[in-house]
Amino acid sequence: MAKIKVKTFSVVRDVIGSDVVEVEVKAPATVSGLFDTLFKRYGEPLKKKFFLPGSHSGSSDMVAFLMRLNDEAITSTFDMNRELSDGDEIAVIFPVGGG
Repeated sequence: MAKIKVKTFSVVRDVIGSDVVEVEVKAPATVSGLFDTLFKRYGEPLKKKFFLPGSHSGSSDMVAFLMRLNDEAITSTFDMNRELSDGDEIAVIFPVGGG
């Protein structure tokens, strides 16, 4: 298992209720596995922030967002299979909306 620190902002922080949470991800630990663990822990309210309306929660139905893995920018569209190591930190960053 890898223990990962997840930093949250805006709509994700609102659902999780904290700026930072620690999550244990089963080996082999990947970004996708991290999100599976988060979705199990925080349920449908969190899934609604990450998936397009009417989707079946498949990875291709995820909305685009940015992440920082330690000090490296990664994306939700290309990096879901990235391996994680114990002690890694991921920041989940949604674009700021406005009108």
